Amino acid sequence: MTDEEIAAKKLADDKAAAEAAERQKLAESELFKKAVEEAAAEKLKEIKAKLDGAYSTRDELAKKLKEKEDADRAAELKRLQDEGKHREAYDLQMKELNEKNERLAAQNIELTRNVEVRSALSALEFRSDNAREMAFKEITGDLIRDEKGVWVHKTGVPIAAFVKSFSEDVANEFLFKPKANSGAGAGGGGGNNNAGAGGKSLFEMSQADVLKLAAEGKLPNQRK
Repeated sequence: MTDEEIAAKKLADDKAAAEAAERQKLAESELFKKAVEEAAAEKLKEIKAKLDGAYSTRDELAKKLKEKEDADRAAELKRLQDEGKHREAYDLQMKELNEKNERLAAQNIELTRNVEVRSALSALEFRSDNAREMAFKEITGDLIRDEKGVWVHKTGVPIAAFVKSFSEDVANEFLFKPKANSGAGAGGGGGNNNAGAGGKSLFEMSQADVLKLAAEGKLPNQRK
């Protein structure tokens, strides 16, 4: 072989080796990504099973308590009627009616909360419906009504801001689909849209710190 042929063969061999290495790197990257996704799915499955068990136990206890209360009230009402205490029986029935109306009002209020939370969650990409439901239950569990009757996080942060901080908390990232990496320098140098106060990324901050910024109106989407 001539020197030119040897050089050309070496160049071709080097190119083939580089392509093989790149394919191997890509394959390993895909395997790693798949392993991470499988681990996240397994973690989600375990947490959901524990939550389902806890909620099931709570609901069963609440059901039994309600059945006992209903039985006790029915027995008391019958006793009053049998003893001819019609006024007392009437008062007991009115009390039950008022309590029923209060429960219905509370359910309507809770429904408005659920609608608002689900609306805020609809803009997020979850790994699965189970992940969405887990986020819904955790978020609603931290909500209260303020003095105006508006549903907010217990720190006073509006629902939308709390949902945003929840989605950006690294502790909850297993619930969401992985975000596409656009590479370094993407965005044309327009700055970090996820930056909090002092230029620190929201992804590097704790949920408590993000909520504090939200309460102060300092989140990126709150700035003018």
